[in-house]
Amino acid sequence: MFTPENQHALISEIQDSGLLTCYTDKTGLPVSLYFNGTALEGGFADCLSQLPAPWQSAMDQLMDENFINVNLDAIRQGRLEEAVEVVVGQENTGLFLVSRFPLSHGSETGLLVTIRDISGISESRLKLSGSNVLFDLVADNMSDVFCVVGTSGKVSFLSPSICELTGYTVEELLSRPLTGIIPPDSIEVVTRIWEEYQPLFESGKISKAEIRPVCFEVKFIRKDKSVRWAEVSSSPFIDSDNNIQGVHGMIRDITERKTRQEAMRTSLQHEIELSQVKSRYISTVSHEFRTPLSIIYSNLQLLEKYRFELDEETIHDAFELSRMAVKSLLRVLDKVTIIDASGKGKLEFKPSICNVHELCQEVVDEMNEMELVPNRIDLTVANDIGNASIDENLFRHIFINLLQNALNYSDKKQNVSFSVYPGEKGFINFKVADKGIGIPPQDMQFIYDPFYRASNSRHAKGSGLGLAVVKECLQLHNGEIFVESDPLKGSIFTVVIPVGNTE
Repeated sequence: MFTPENQHALISEIQDSGLLTCYTDKTGLPVSLYFNGTALEGGFADCLSQLPAPWQSAMDQLMDENFINVNLDAIRQGRLEEAVEVVVGQENTGLFLVSRFPLSHGSETGLLVTIRDISGISESRLKLSGSNVLFDLVADNMSDVFCVVGTSGKVSFLSPSICELTGYTVEELLSRPLTGIIPPDSIEVVTRIWEEYQPLFESGKISKAEIRPVCFEVKFIRKDKSVRWAEVSSSPFIDSDNNIQGVHGMIRDITERKTRQEAMRTSLQHEIELSQVKSRYISTVSHEFRTPLSIIYSNLQLLEKYRFELDEETIHDAFELSRMAVKSLLRVLDKVTIIDASGKGKLEFKPSICNVHELCQEVVDEMNEMELVPNRIDLTVANDIGNASIDENLFRHIFINLLQNALNYSDKKQNVSFSVYPGEKGFINFKVADKGIGIPPQDMQFIYDPFYRASNSRHAKGSGLGLAVVKECLQLHNGEIFVESDPLKGSIFTVVIPVGNTE
């Protein structure tokens, strides 16, 4: 009989003899070789030359044309193949246990082939061992996990390498429910794959030609609670009469590969976003610059050709239009500069004590100068509004952009309300209200994104930067902004800014 003691001795002898592992592609040709876990470099001949001398001569005989043909048969059959090969040398004869495990890598199917020198095992002990024991010995020395599941769903074999993969021993793992180590989303994947096998199990038989490996990925939770990824290559296996015995699979840790893929995906997404921002930037700048530059250019042409024929009023209008066009260009450049400085963390906050009423009036006066139709802003400031600690430059950017939006998206005959009143203790409220086109509900969550324009704003001029600038400037003030909008009634923007130290 083959006792546990005999098995222990056999394991010791085999583990000391050396192991050659190679992966083949679908043609059966080896594509990578490892000896005792160390990768062999170079072409096939170079790899063999790196083996110990006894192995070199043995592999020259063993890896012949028949070796490739047997590999192809194992790939086509899609099941484990084992054989003891005899290699006759000048001084002695060697025995090698050759095991072939079908693997799947995406659409490419190949083999994991292990070759172990078992020459030290006596013929009688080799006969006692049998294929099952030899199978166990190979499985014990694989870095990947090999498992066998019966048609009932019960695991009948799990290689000890599962401990390195999951942190659990085979006994611990078999006593735990699958939901304890696999998250719900991966459980769904495993359940779906298993359900696909049910028609085969019900039929009871399948030919070798019909066997197709299935490759899928699942997350699993190690004993130390870390979450990792595994690739599972599964395939049904049959007996000599084509009766389905169950499913065998190879489980490989692919966490590093998934991490690299995710990093590449994130990097790609970042590049796409940068490209989109760049595209929107170029489109916005070219659009916003075209009209003011056209105005300036046409007025220069007018002054150049007819400067001695034009009356004083026409010349004044030409200069005034050019001046307004230049200011329009500067406003766009200011917005871009603020967004860029904020993104680099270089937007400065320099507060000083300001008279709020006077500052608001200056903003309104500046807006009147820039608009073709002036005096459309109705400013109301409560009597008890005094001084506040404010960055004047950022304050101007906040309310020039809010007021400009209100004016642009309203009819030229409609006025805009700009009211200032006390808020909660230590805060001042500023409200800008219009009766314009409003903001559609589906656009509300995006209005503060740079270059974003609401879906109903295509016919109104704008860069999509105004509210982004407002948001950035308010953050430095520790202020907040709230919006109420109805496409039928207009928009109300309420800004809340702390007074700060007014001493």
